[in-house]
Amino acid sequence: MAVTEILGTDSLSSSRITLNDNFSSIEDEITSLKGYLDTTAGTLSGVTISTSQITIDGGTSIDASSATIGVTTTFNGAININNALIKNSVSGSVSSPLTALPASFVFSTYFIDPASSLALSASSIDGNEITLISTGSGTVTGTFGGGNTLTFAGANETTTLRSFNSVWYIINSYGVVVS
Repeated sequence: MAVTEILGTDSLSSSRITLNDNFSSIEDEITSLKGYLDTTAGTLSGVTISTSQITIDGGTSIDASSATIGVTTTFNGAININNALIKNSVSGSVSSPLTALPASFVFSTYFIDPASSLALSASSIDGNEITLISTGSGTVTGTFGGGNTLTFAGANETTTLRSFNSVWYIINSYGVVVS
């Protein structure tokens, strides 16, 4: 933004055009900023932020699925979470479990019907973590640390898996047998 400086030796009457031009320039810049910053809603949009740290105070949350942040948010470096980390994305349900698993995993929890002899594909994303909750007995095949088959003996048996180098490693399980 360019404004013209008015010197102390300039007369006010001869500087009127300069003053008006300066105010017009400032008004144009504020109008331009209003396209990005909504002070009423407290939102900033349409900008790219490049920084090494973002601090959010007052319990504000970042929703990585909203248009405000973007569909995919990548953090390079450590993330300190001083309160709860809530993974609330679920596919399937107790009354309507999945009879086939997806090729890629965008949810954190999957209710499954292992009687359908499910196949768990390898994840291409190292660190991807999913939880499988069974609604009955059956098997899931795939590449697991320790075997190729997960056997569920009944409903409510669970396993949490984390992917690394296309292998699913068991982080925790209840009632599930790996063979």
